[in-house]
Amino acid sequence: MSLPFTTEQIKSVDFWRDFAPELTCSAQRLSVRELALSEEDLDAVSEGLWDEGYLALPPLYDESELAPVRVVMERLYQAGLPQVFVYLYDEVWTLFLRAQPLLSRFLGERYRVLPHFWAWYIAPGKGRGWPPHRDSADQSVVDIAGLEMLVSLTLWLPLTEATPHNGCMSVLPLDRERAAGGPFPDASQLPHQSVVALPAGPGALMGWRQDLWHWGGASGPRAKAPRLSLSLEFQNGALDPLCEPLFDPARPPAPQERLNLILKQFAKYGHIESIPEELVQLGKEKA
Repeated sequence: MSLPFTTEQIKSVDFWRDFAPELTCSAQRLSVRELALSEEDLDAVSEGLWDEGYLALPPLYDESELAPVRVVMERLYQAGLPQVFVYLYDEVWTLFLRAQPLLSRFLGERYRVLPHFWAWYIAPGKGRGWPPHRDSADQSVVDIAGLEMLVSLTLWLPLTEATPHNGCMSVLPLDRERAAGGPFPDASQLPHQSVVALPAGPGALMGWRQDLWHWGGASGPRAKAPRLSLSLEFQNGALDPLCEPLFDPARPPAPQERLNLILKQFAKYGHIESIPEELVQLGKEKA
């Protein structure tokens, strides 16, 4: 796959501002309206996260928030560019910042953003999500003075309907993995009958511990629309950094730093994504 623009254009923040003038790319501190999640909502989510390793909330975002991001992701797709460039724009970071009540519940008030993220455009009938994997095989829960604390959490946000036909997420719940004799260190050992598919509407919010097996399906001939989605990783700020730099969720990286981080994702995920070699090399330069 060849790159449709020069590397000098790709490395220019001004190029990206011109590419999506309807979105903003600033260094300002973000202030947003938090998602309306009650204590009852959070209690219900908490039980599932600790027992099964994942959470799945119904649509929480307005269409007016999702549509502008989808438009730019469609533009990226038509231009032959990886969807992850959408993380240059404030509106994407804002979507995740609105999840503060959820994140602070599980990771503490001082939670931080990890420099790991991606975005997907799975075309109808010819795309697929990532194969079975865990975001981290390392310890995801620590015991401090007899109290279990979650170390890290991945959030996944579908911008369109995610169905079994167009590549919705599937997970192996932790309780089912244990019951089947796990934990399993290799994807080939996963018990297929214990898997749970997670169809979701646009604006739903999903998340999982980083030791949970999960994957995106393939889009088949019955898919009616593409599957667009975003992911971002977070960690408990009271613990030692899993990876640096960590970010204040209300103050995402400045534009040039965002661009550098995006390029680093190409080096990190080049083994599971079809990425132009020029971008992989740019990512290695930044890594």
